[in-house]
Amino acid sequence: MIDRAIPNPSLLDFSNKKLLSPLPKNLHNSAKEYFSTKDLALLKTAYNVAFEAHKGQLRKEGSPYITHPIAVATTLLDLNLDIETVCSGLMHDVLEDSFIKKSYLEKLFGKEVAGIVDGVSNLNKLDFDSIEERNANNLQKMALAMSKDIRVIIVKLCDRLHNMRTIDFLPREKQIRKSIETLDLYGPIAIRIGMQNIRLELEDLAFKCLHPMRARMLESAIKEAVGGRKRIISKLRKQFKYHLKNNDILATVQGRQKSLYSIYSKIKQKKKPFSEILDVYAFRVIVNSVDDAYRSLGIIHNVHKPIGNKFKDYIAIPKSNGYQAIHTSLIALDGIPIEVQIQTKSMEIIAEYGISAHWSYKTKDQSNGEPIGAKKWIESFTDLNKESLNSHEFVESLKTDLVYDEVYVFTPKGRIVNLRAGATPIDLAYELHTELGNRAVACKVDRKYAPLNIQLENGQSIEIIISEKNEVRPAWLNFVVTSKARAAIRSALRLQEASQARKAGKLMLESELKRGGVSLDQYRGNTMSRILKMIGVRSLNELLTDLGLGKKTGKFVAERFYEGLKIRKDKPVSLKAMVLKDHQIEGVPVRYAKCCMPIHGDPITVHSDTDRGVIIHHSRCRQVVPHR
Repeated sequence: MIDRAIPNPSLLDFSNKKLLSPLPKNLHNSAKEYFSTKDLALLKTAYNVAFEAHKGQLRKEGSPYITHPIAVATTLLDLNLDIETVCSGLMHDVLEDSFIKKSYLEKLFGKEVAGIVDGVSNLNKLDFDSIEERNANNLQKMALAMSKDIRVIIVKLCDRLHNMRTIDFLPREKQIRKSIETLDLYGPIAIRIGMQNIRLELEDLAFKCLHPMRARMLESAIKEAVGGRKRIISKLRKQFKYHLKNNDILATVQGRQKSLYSIYSKIKQKKKPFSEILDVYAFRVIVNSVDDAYRSLGIIHNVHKPIGNKFKDYIAIPKSNGYQAIHTSLIALDGIPIEVQIQTKSMEIIAEYGISAHWSYKTKDQSNGEPIGAKKWIESFTDLNKESLNSHEFVESLKTDLVYDEVYVFTPKGRIVNLRAGATPIDLAYELHTELGNRAVACKVDRKYAPLNIQLENGQSIEIIISEKNEVRPAWLNFVVTSKARAAIRSALRLQEASQARKAGKLMLESELKRGGVSLDQYRGNTMSRILKMIGVRSLNELLTDLGLGKKTGKFVAERFYEGLKIRKDKPVSLKAMVLKDHQIEGVPVRYAKCCMPIHGDPITVHSDTDRGVIIHHSRCRQVVPHR
């Protein structure tokens, strides 16, 4: 970027439509097909705000910076997103290094758009190489911003996509850092919210940047393999169409080559050469109904023999990001393995657009809602934030939850629950309800008792057996795998520790106050509030916990309490205030002075003696002075 003079925003009247520049032709042509005249006017205002904010700024390749937000907005249009999201995409960088303020955006576009732009701006401040407190705190804020409006991360994914498409102009060191960040964070987030197309392109671009030679060699090998099978692929497509039509099923049959990075990952995972990774091509069959999907499966299996262990029914058991389809693999012509995915049209929309389909201007009045699993994951950030001790713990849990294989199990009532592979009954209990996890004592797997640390398998029925009280054990942290369970267990253990600390702190404080001849029960209402404020704590429980954990000393706290009642240790108090058991206060011997022999009800003066412990005199005793 280059330096520029920052204009005075008061001179720019974006509300005067006559003074606004027209939308770029390509953006206008894309938008006018879907948006109303009113929406187009709002988009025009957003473009002018972005244009003024970025005036004089250049991208690394030398083009005007405004080309970047236009590209982001165009991608959002391709995803069929609503006017608020597209406007936010155009202005996603305006709060950085410009005169534009969030309050100004609220005035022009409302809180919704201003909130999305502000959320994306906060994401741009993150450095994911760093695990410092400030960055962890920013990442925590990002996740919570996502939980309020998922469009924040949708805009950010489109921003990252365009930056990856133009990454060649960055210094090599920055290319590597951005590519690793894309594979480790943005790709997995795209998977979790179901944005498959964005995820595939991000992964391929990052892979090509990190390993250019491997990518070129793999592309060449795939091209050769697919090219040699063009005749077979064409024949298979015609076969599928013919047999489906003969059985009165209207279907679209699409062929697609698997992504470069997914093939590379499979080579690494299976530790096999490319020549042994044969399923590089897949078919997608799109039908009108779920009934047609299952009928199509039977018809296709009649035509070509299925591979037994390669069948997955994601229609009956959807993935947590909302993805639904039937997957099957076949031994096709010439013994070549082919993968087939069968979906309805609405399932195809969710597969391509994921959670962003909820804001699609094409589907706003239809039944396509947010994928429940993805929505639940986003909403879980709020609970995770409450149960995490600090930003680092939150970020650790968030990263743990990004990438994993899944396992599904059933509750006794038949509810299907998707969990991370390797999950245990304790993970399931916390997934269902925090209190269920806290009180778990045993479990049954398929009606038989099993240990709480057993790893669950697909299709099992799990019953959690609970007690009437909390039974959380520190050892559970050694085998749970979900972030929700881990955070809840830590939170429960901290509460247990705090409870024990409060009890110890109360004993310590009562002991110290007894030395001064007063009782904790004497401190109530405004007096207690004044003392707590003096000490710097919000509640008596907090003070007692600090005492029990050794964060404050009993002597210091007792002195503040004495000040609260405006008494000294040697001020006469009634013997009624003293509760003396076995003539000892927490190991300190207590003696009644023989010179005056005070009795119950007498005003007294209490003295401490290093050698003889606590000595109690009548307040009018003539022998008091020598003991002071």
